[in-house]
Amino acid sequence: MLEEILLDDPARSKLGIYKHILEIDPGEYPIHYFEKYTGYSHIKTANLLQGMNRELQELSEGSRLLNEKDKVVVAKVIPSYQQYQQYLFSRGVPYGVLLESLLHPQKDLKDFGKMSGLSQSSLMRRLKPLVEYLKSKGIRLNCLQMEVTGRESAIRIMYFNFLWSVDFGTRLYAYFEKELSQSLDSLLLPEDLVYLKYVEKREFNMYHGISLLRTRQGYYVDEPQINQLIFPATNRKFKEALAAEKVPETYQEREANFVNYIIFYWPQIFATDDPRLAIIKRQYKVLDDTRNCAAAFFERIKKELHINGRSQQELLLLNLQTIFLRRQILGGNVPKNLDFIIDSLKNQHPEFETLQAAIKEALSGIVPAGDVDDDLAGLLTIVCINVFHNEGPVEKVNIGIIGFPNHFLLYAMINRIERLPFVEFSLMNSASLENYDAVITCSRELLPANTKNYWIVEGEASFDAMDNFLFQLFKEKTL
Repeated sequence: MLEEILLDDPARSKLGIYKHILEIDPGEYPIHYFEKYTGYSHIKTANLLQGMNRELQELSEGSRLLNEKDKVVVAKVIPSYQQYQQYLFSRGVPYGVLLESLLHPQKDLKDFGKMSGLSQSSLMRRLKPLVEYLKSKGIRLNCLQMEVTGRESAIRIMYFNFLWSVDFGTRLYAYFEKELSQSLDSLLLPEDLVYLKYVEKREFNMYHGISLLRTRQGYYVDEPQINQLIFPATNRKFKEALAAEKVPETYQEREANFVNYIIFYWPQIFATDDPRLAIIKRQYKVLDDTRNCAAAFFERIKKELHINGRSQQELLLLNLQTIFLRRQILGGNVPKNLDFIIDSLKNQHPEFETLQAAIKEALSGIVPAGDVDDDLAGLLTIVCINVFHNEGPVEKVNIGIIGFPNHFLLYAMINRIERLPFVEFSLMNSASLENYDAVITCSRELLPANTKNYWIVEGEASFDAMDNFLFQLFKEKTL
């Protein structure tokens, strides 16, 4: 779905060609070969390949797709599919407009047209999929003014989802450092980092940055239910930054509470030693409505699941309550990274539809009939599918997992890894000092300095290759 929102037809065609390039043997191929593969005319195919050649040279120094004879050179080592995909995302009109609306709100579409060299009609046409997606989430993008309005909490989450999925916040970090002479890392104190054993600190920082920029535009988060939740004494530097911007003290607290909600009560929990658990458990014990919903749902669906021990059951119940709490606070229409990958997850898991149907049946009577929609059922399915089939791992190879673009892709990968009897895994962040046999991530930028071996995951389509990598590690370790 992300490709449909952020890429135009030529960019999607380039990605299709590049995927094929990565699958064929190294060597030289005439343009005619790709004409047959794509079904395009010679001129269209040649133009696409020439554009790809320029882009790959810009993406990776030394990369070259076409030689002097205009033949396509498929090398052994070239940028990955994900690297090229994210490059195209970041250079597209929709992402550019989103970024400018956040970083330079004084600019409008006319300014963007001068910068990009595109006419207003071309820009409006390319923005249409983004406008429709945002509209489905209750968010309005005024294209001419490049202004985003709607429920502020949903807007913050939306910005994070796109910025994280495209470049892990690289452009946001660069903006703060180059234009504001401020490092986003400076907004985190040691007492904040205590809770981030299984949360990448860039997520925390990105929400700080997005919040600072939106408050500068006069937009504030106001979610009364969030303000009633238990939070630790964090975000002191963030609140100081808001105070320096003359944000009223009441709004400073609300802004800090929202960022804390995203870190503590939005994501799923995977480990029993997660530092956030003490706060979450204490809070969830007094949230009767959502706790009862989670317990009732679990009783109805547990016959479909394979739970190994009390700890796993407790984590599952907490994760179920997280979903019901999110639904209670923000409704079912909030933007989610799951929006971008749900179709892929369904394709990768033949049992997805079967489990989702059982989940919808289990929800009957627990929540109002009108609230049992695909969004809620999909979230619950992703959480439960991890224990829908569970053969139990045997501890052999020690793997660290870090830096995934969304928590639902992480669920899919954990489900896959748990079926490998020779792998032990744990979640980590870029500040981790623990030694692993290998680290699995979505970006080299997030690898700790002490990393020995690593694997870059490029969506669920790359899981087979990941399995082979892990098996090779296992063989090397057990020789």
